[in-house]
This record gives sequence, C-alpha cells and structure tokens, in this order.
Amino acid sequence: MGLFDRILRRKKDLTLEDVKREEIRLGIRENQTLAKLERLEKEREEIFSKGSRIKSPSRRRQLARLYDMKTNGTKMMERELSTLSKELTTMSGLKLALERKKMSKEGASQLLQKVDEAQLMTLLEDDKITQELYQEKLASVLSTVMENPTTLVEDLGREGNEVMDVWQKMDEGEIESFDAGLKLADRKVREKERKSELEAE
Repeated sequence: MGLFDRILRRKKDLTLEDVKREEIRLGIRENQTLAKLERLEKEREEIFSKGSRIKSPSRRRQLARLYDMKTNGTKMMERELSTLSKELTTMSGLKLALERKKMSKEGASQLLQKVDEAQLMTLLEDDKITQELYQEKLASVLSTVMENPTTLVEDLGREGNEVMDVWQKMDEGEIESFDAGLKLADRKVREKERKSELEAE
C-alpha cells in the first residue's frame, strides 16, 4: 500500500499526529531499506572477488549470474530509497504546513483536499525526478494551500547537505584524508545546528 493510500485517503479524520506518525514510520522503513542495500552491496562485492580468484568457466558463469541478480537487487533498493526520501519530504512538508497557525485552524482534511494527489503520486513514482526537482514540484503543489510555500519547503530533504558537500570534495581530491573530511563534516553540522538555534530564539 502506497503513501497516499495510507494517508491521503483518510482526509476526513487525518490529524497532525497521524502525519507525524507516518513520518516516523517512513524513517524506520528508510533505515531498513538502507541496511538491506548495504548487505546486497557487500554480497555483490564478495561474489565479484570470488569470481576473480576462481578460474573454472562454469563456476565463474554461476557467480556472474549471481552478481547480475545482486546488481538488480541493489537497483531496486536504490529506487525504493529514492521514493522513500520523496515520501519523507512530503510528510515533512505537510507537517510544517499543518503546524502553521492558519492551517491548524483549517485542519488536515481542508489542507489535503486542496492538494493535487494525482500530481504528487506521479512525482513520487517517477525515477527521473530527482530529490531536488521533487522539492521544487512539492513547493508548487503546496502553493495551493499556503501563500509562500518556497520558504517552507526549501530546507526539506536537504538534511545532510553539508556532509554531502564534504564527500564531494573528498571525491574531487580537495580533501585528501578521511579524518580531515570527518572533522570538516562535524564542524559544518555543528555550525548549522548553532545557526538554527539562533534563528529559533
């Protein structure tokens, strides 16, 4: 059962608490899917390593088939992770919208009746739509329920951007050691937390 089957079909009695629970449930599923993906990737590497050492053509053929199967499995897990990430972004957007005073008065059912579910479903399931593009589209969809959705959703799904930037610099050779990268990532995350705390005061 998909996200909108579980959540958006319950418009009449959907509450902010329901949205928060779904956000937590999706987070757990994301962690479980990531663990499965990591296990598949490890198995795939082990199969490849074994095939590189074995010289028997028939045994190698069997291992090659297994490698293909594991590769297909990792692709499926990656697609699932992409969808889960979008679903989490959607739930975060709905939660933030509902937490706003005006929307809380209107209620979840009023808000969700204004959202184009078909459009969101299409965006969620389209592998070609990246997380960044999805955030832009979500802002457009939420524009039907609030005056300035861009400021509301601009940070959704961007959690970890600081760490992503550090990894990119490591990939490009700007940061040479693992320890230097880890220290920089830690510093950037702490700076972001301090900035958020100051803005909240």
